[in-house]
Amino acid sequence: MSQPELLDLTELRRTWDARREALRKILRRFDTRGMTRPARDPAEREWLVDRGEAWFVEDTACAEAAREYYERRYRR
Repeated sequence: MSQPELLDLTELRRTWDARREALRKILRRFDTRGMTRPARDPAEREWLVDRGEAWFVEDTACAEAAREYYERRYRR
């Protein structure tokens, strides 16, 4: 069996690093203190916390209100 050809991902990694840095600069312009959003799935929330991307306070009452709204709005 032959070895698979290795891909050089150097340029792709440089591109993504540059995009991440550009996004960091943009995100510094926003003050998210006090902002809320409907509560996420616990696994998604944990994933975001691990990555340091849990910017919003999650509100379970807001999530419940959103669920009720969509149940009324999109009743089949």
